[in-house]
Amino acid sequence: MKYPRIAAFAAVMICLSAAGMVFAGGQGQESSGGASGPVKIDFLYSIGGNPQKATEALVQKFNESQNEVIVEATYGGSYEDTTQKLLASVVAGDPPVVAHMAMAYNAQFILEGYFESLNPYFAKDASVKEDDFIKGLLELNRWQGELYGLPYNCSNPILYYNKDLFRAAGLDPDRPPQTWDELYEYAKKISALGSDIYGFSIERGSGWITQGYTWQFGGDWIAKDNSTVLWTQPGAVEALTFMQKMYNEGIAVYMGGNTLNYSGKCGMTVDSTAVLTNTIQSVSFDVGVAPLPYKVKKQVPIGGGSLHIFNNVSQEKKDAAWKFLKFMSSAESQLYWAEMTGYQASSKAAVDSPDMQALWQKDPRFKVTYEQVEYAVAEDNTRLVPFLEVREIFNKAWDTTILNNGNPARTLSEAQTQANRILSQYK
Repeated sequence: MKYPRIAAFAAVMICLSAAGMVFAGGQGQESSGGASGPVKIDFLYSIGGNPQKATEALVQKFNESQNEVIVEATYGGSYEDTTQKLLASVVAGDPPVVAHMAMAYNAQFILEGYFESLNPYFAKDASVKEDDFIKGLLELNRWQGELYGLPYNCSNPILYYNKDLFRAAGLDPDRPPQTWDELYEYAKKISALGSDIYGFSIERGSGWITQGYTWQFGGDWIAKDNSTVLWTQPGAVEALTFMQKMYNEGIAVYMGGNTLNYSGKCGMTVDSTAVLTNTIQSVSFDVGVAPLPYKVKKQVPIGGGSLHIFNNVSQEKKDAAWKFLKFMSSAESQLYWAEMTGYQASSKAAVDSPDMQALWQKDPRFKVTYEQVEYAVAEDNTRLVPFLEVREIFNKAWDTTILNNGNPARTLSEAQTQANRILSQYK
């Protein structure tokens, strides 16, 4: 089935491409390998900061480790920016050979048949097995029996807290809140330290964090058949009402971001484990890390991205890309990646390695994300094609309710109606 809205959106992106605003692969079906030298493949990747540095370092290491393939990496910006650039390149018929994109946004590419199935590569390559990967992370890339990508940067949100402010407020710095009710009480004590001190920063990220809040308060985000979003369920309304209450009482700030969260004037926040290394390096206070609090149930979203091979390039380039994917997914690469960024390693061998155990022993904060894996669920666990578009409606409902003191139930109901109009076009 083809999705007209995807094609229409991508066509708009082509117009931007003509203005030099999006990525152009430029390699198509041409081959750079064979007798003329190594095969050159282009690689468009997302996420900046420490992950960008680590990605570039791994690409350089791969290129230096052999003489058959040269990977030319290009930074695509945020997940959303990269998705738009990839859509535009697909419509232009000139995507990159390898793409790194958010798992939450890959449904449209999988369902349209743009990605190469990796099943045949596993079948003929004895050097790597599916069992080499953490099953829950690998399965995020499977659809109807076919594997369309390998997990690269997997994460879940964790609680970051300022141990120095805990001590100042008379709280035990080694006992972070276990529930949202406890977090509320902690936030009140911390915010009482001064008019410029906040107990909690309510972050939503791309929307995956607030999606997790909905789950933790007992709600669901969308029906399993994608027929309707479920934002009027009690759990969804209660999650937003709870956060609005903290904001209105002045004990929390909404989306304070790194400027506030790194300043030492915020007691707690929720963010991706991917920023763990950067947070530790950037702040001057004692950083604590803990699993997310819960209200009704423990459930956190799995975020991050995977590596995919586009299927309209030559087999020579696909084979070269497979070598690159194997390298990026190897135990050695994933161990380096986890330590440099805080992301989860997708390789079993990396997780079980003496080096990883030593890292956890040296700094237990790097282990917290793995403690949540047993109750982690993919952001887009129903393969919703217009996921980005629908979640943006959800984000605006949260922004409007908290910042403009709106009515949570009414705002979410209006947002649900708007989102369901979009879903009806994909039935």
